[in-house]
Amino acid sequence: MKIKALKVAAGVSAPLILAGSVHAGFTGITTTSKPNAFGLLVVNVYANFDRPGTDAMVAVGKTPDSPLFIQVVGGTFYNHAFGGDQAPHHHLLELFPSLAYDTFVTIGMKVAGPTEDASVFTGTFGVSTLQDAGWAVTPNSPQGNPFNAVNSFPGDGRILIGQFATADGTSIQGTMLLQFTSNGVAGVQAVVGFNSIPAPGALAMMGSAGLAGLFGTRRRRRQPRGNSSRRQ
Repeated sequence: MKIKALKVAAGVSAPLILAGSVHAGFTGITTTSKPNAFGLLVVNVYANFDRPGTDAMVAVGKTPDSPLFIQVVGGTFYNHAFGGDQAPHHHLLELFPSLAYDTFVTIGMKVAGPTEDASVFTGTFGVSTLQDAGWAVTPNSPQGNPFNAVNSFPGDGRILIGQFATADGTSIQGTMLLQFTSNGVAGVQAVVGFNSIPAPGALAMMGSAGLAGLFGTRRRRRQPRGNSSRRQ
């Protein structure tokens, strides 16, 4: 297998290009902060590819030398009472709009339905950290195709691999190992990192926004679907 180590500071959303690898397929990760009216810091993490038909996202995980560790700095994950560890269902979003800003992991799905999130999550979310965990889809899954806007979000060469939110933290950061097919080569791996810090104006909004619409912010999560473990 091929392993490439890279790091991106995600205060500004910009693609990370591998040095000397213009035609590599996988080009790095980006993050975006998701605007909302609930006073949350919501960070979407994407893996980026540039070779339609030859690139696919397969898994997020760890190795003994590269542990997965994602944390909220100075606070806790926002966990909606009707959320799970994977993408929320669209019927629930109609009833609880704040569920769109829940914390979850995925390979390429933002909203579940009419099909369920096909990615399998193993591990347990802590109050403020996620570690010793992983999530994956089967190779050649349509959900892992970063250029398939029907089955994978957003389908423009980027593929969503996680959404992490907090109501009381100052930033969200993490390191993880990605496994993917890049430019037709299967089993390629890359160690990536991000540190998403909101702009000063966003911090002010977080401090002043009301949280009345955040149903169950401090409640224990429901039993997740599939092989997921209950969050503690």
